[in-house]
Amino acid sequence: MSDELHIASLVVHVAPASLTGVAQAVIGVDGLVLHGTHPSGKLVVTLEGPSAASVLDRISNIQHLEGVINVSLVYQHAEAWHSLHQEVKHEQHKA
Repeated sequence: MSDELHIASLVVHVAPASLTGVAQAVIGVDGLVLHGTHPSGKLVVTLEGPSAASVLDRISNIQHLEGVINVSLVYQHAEAWHSLHQEVKHEQHKA
């Protein structure tokens, strides 16, 4: 297992007539969560994986689905797994 978690958010632009089919296809992608769709042909998704390469491979697979026009990377983040279990302390500042 990798010691990192990579997270990417994407907007998948599809032909409106292909929206349902592409949405059903991406639901089966490992580590993908479909957050929403729009009838104009947009899907908002996040991908998680152990490496940038694994995320990019799945983005490439999505790009090759029939009806997909473009996949836009909105955000990408990598974090060491051990840091995800550390307590975050918040300092109180006087106004």
